[in-house]
Amino acid sequence: MEINADEVLIRHDLQLYNPNSFEMILRDFQIVATTTEGEEVTNLTIEGGAVPGQSHRNFTGTGLIAMKGNLSGLLSSKVTGIIGLNFLGVVKKTIPLEVTVLTSLKDALKKIALPTIGVRAEFGNITRHAINITTYLDVSNPNPFGMSVDAFTLNITNETGGTVGSFTIAGSQIPAETAVTLTGSGSVLINALNAKKLIITLYAKAGANIAGISKSLPISAGIEIVIPDLNQFIPANTPLELSLGVDLQRVRGGLKGNMSLEVYNPTKIPLIASDLVVFYYGVKNKQKYYITEGTLTSGELIPQGTTVLYGDIVLLYRKLLNFSGGGILPDMVFAQLRANLSLPGIHLSIPVAIGTYIDFEPLRPSG
Repeated sequence: MEINADEVLIRHDLQLYNPNSFEMILRDFQIVATTTEGEEVTNLTIEGGAVPGQSHRNFTGTGLIAMKGNLSGLLSSKVTGIIGLNFLGVVKKTIPLEVTVLTSLKDALKKIALPTIGVRAEFGNITRHAINITTYLDVSNPNPFGMSVDAFTLNITNETGGTVGSFTIAGSQIPAETAVTLTGSGSVLINALNAKKLIITLYAKAGANIAGISKSLPISAGIEIVIPDLNQFIPANTPLELSLGVDLQRVRGGLKGNMSLEVYNPTKIPLIASDLVVFYYGVKNKQKYYITEGTLTSGELIPQGTTVLYGDIVLLYRKLLNFSGGGILPDMVFAQLRANLSLPGIHLSIPVAIGTYIDFEPLRPSG
C-alpha cells in the first residue's frame, strides 16, 4: 500500500502455484474493493495468462482508492476469475475462482511519520526586565505527502520548572520530503540568567490531507539551551568610564556644591547605578580627616552611551576646621565616590569607586 497527498494506491500481488503436470490458463481476473459499509472504492482488471505445470507465476495490478473524506477501518478486496485446465492445447475444464482479502487502511495511516524538529535559540539585547530571544525551528517532513503545522507554542522554564517566558511561532505548510525553518522572537524574564539551565518545550499540531482524508497529529519537542554569559555583552577593551565633578560656591557658613557623575557604559547591559555616596575629606599636612558626605540620584546607565547623575552637598566651615599644624582650614578637599552597579533581578553587583582632589585655596572665606 502506498499513500500520498492525492490518492491511496493498493498493489495486489496474486501468487499462483500450479501443482499439476499440465498447464493452467487464468483469465478474466477482476478485483473489486469495498468498505465495511459496502461502498465500492476501486475496480480493476488484471491480465491473465498461462501457468506451466509445477511452477509459480505472479499476477499484479494496482488499484486507485478514493475514500471521499471517510476513513474505513477495513477494505474487502474480492478477487474473481476463471481457471482453465489445458490438456494438449485444449481447455478441457474451467473452474471459477473467488478469493477475499482484507486490508486495514487505519493501520497504514498509523505509519505516517511525525515531522522532526530541531530547535536553536539565540539571546539578544538585555533590557531592565527581560532578555530578548530568537528561536529557530528546523521542521522536516519525511512523508511522501505535504503536511501543515499549526502555530507552535513555546514555553521556557528553569531547572525547578518555573516559567520564565513563553511565546508563539507561526505555523507553515511543509512540502513532501522537505524541511523548512520557522523563526520567532520573544523574551524571557531577566532572572532567567540566574538559572542553572533553561529548557524550551514546544507544542503544535501537524495535519495532513491524504487522499481526501484529514489527519491531525499532536507533536512536541524539548531542548536545553545554553544560558548566555554576561561577558559576551561586555567589550573586552573598552572600560567603564566615570568622571566626578564638584562645583563649590561660598555661602554663609560654608560651601555649597553641585555634584555630577558622568558615566560612559560601554556594555550592552542597562546597568543600574545605586547607593551613590560621595565622602568628603579635608587634607592637611598630607593627612585626611572626615568632613561630611552627600548622595547622588540613582539611575539607569544607557547601554553604549553616556549618563549623567546629579546631587548636591553642603560643607560647613565648622566641619572644615582642623587645628593640627599651621592654619585652621585644609589645604585641599578630597571627594571620593562609592557606588554599586547592578542589573536588578540577577546576581550581579559591581562596586566602583573614584576620587578627585579639590583645591581649597580659592574657596577660603574672604576677609
